[in-house]
Amino acid sequence: MSVAASVPASRESPRVLFARQAIVDRRGRLAGYELLYRGPRGADGEIPDAEHATCSVLVGAFAEVGMGAAVGGATAFLNVTERFLREVDPLPLAPEATVLELLEDATPSPALMDRLRALRLQGFRVALDDFAPGPTSTPLLDVADIVKVDLRAHERRDAEKLMGSLAARGLKVVAEKVEDQDEFEWSRAAGAKLFQGYFFCKPVELAGAELRAASIERLRTVAGLTRPDVGFEAIEHAIKTDPHLALRLLQQLNSAAVSLPHRISSIRQGVVLLGPRTVRQWALVLLLSGIGEQRGPVLATALARARTLETLAHVKGAGDPDAWFSVGLLSVSDALAGAPLPEVVERLPLADDVRDALVHRSGPKGAALSAAIACERAELPETDRRLVMTAYADAIAWADATAAAA
Repeated sequence: MSVAASVPASRESPRVLFARQAIVDRRGRLAGYELLYRGPRGADGEIPDAEHATCSVLVGAFAEVGMGAAVGGATAFLNVTERFLREVDPLPLAPEATVLELLEDATPSPALMDRLRALRLQGFRVALDDFAPGPTSTPLLDVADIVKVDLRAHERRDAEKLMGSLAARGLKVVAEKVEDQDEFEWSRAAGAKLFQGYFFCKPVELAGAELRAASIERLRTVAGLTRPDVGFEAIEHAIKTDPHLALRLLQQLNSAAVSLPHRISSIRQGVVLLGPRTVRQWALVLLLSGIGEQRGPVLATALARARTLETLAHVKGAGDPDAWFSVGLLSVSDALAGAPLPEVVERLPLADDVRDALVHRSGPKGAALSAAIACERAELPETDRRLVMTAYADAIAWADATAAAA
């Protein structure tokens, strides 16, 4: 789990002009990622050239990290315009892994309708973004597979009625901008099958105090393993006292040790052969993967933040990259434990600078965490843009692979 410290320093323009936002199913499992444009916008926040934005996303995803790495093997939702679809033929995309998301200002011209029908025959799925019924939007339902409804753009009763009517037509409905558990619940009841928003990275009340206590206890174990002075015995003890963790870690270690002369049969042997640092990071990942089992892509989010911060620490010459990694990893503790972050952090044995970075986003670690979160939300980091965005682009592929293995 070493991190290369060769990310280029910040220069004129960012290298990667896209971010991603998860789309999850009714059980909170990852269903895909929308690839989002990250770059210059107008004074009102609008993207000045939609075709340029789409091309920037494609160039970033293909040339910089690879489309597969950008979405971790999940389905990619890509914003497209009629002009883009007309001028780019054939599309340089895998039909089975791509949803073409038609922007809300599209009009149902005969040429566009014919093009969408042809693309669907090739295996592409078509989604309508920010759908609202109207004379120019309703005809597009005939060539759509997925319809996205922005919960912020409709009154609740109107949104429920709209999602119900779309579901009755056999269309898959995505509820967009879902901000909390209540919105998730009522949009699901109204007929939405997929959901997009920040709700899965926010606290959700878990079923009872006992379950919350168990989650907090696991987080305490994670926090204990993040201390820079943690030793061999502490790592071994933490793993041995959690049977599920011990089993999962041994499976991972045996898999990682294929080239070694002997299979790993004990925690102590694994720590000796692979080194405490590697074992500790695997333990951290597996501990977090066992908290909040239905929290969908939260683990991948935590790992992407952690890896980004660790890379930044190496590039900046920080003496405690493991602590930077831990800040990213623990930044989703509220979502995992079902309680506000300050409350969770207060109960964990964390160093003051780590605690301040998590709760107040203060200090170098806190600033790095804010920058990583900006990348998630398709916003430009305030400082070191090229450095942070490059680190994040590299981190998401590693995070997806690591989360899948956990």
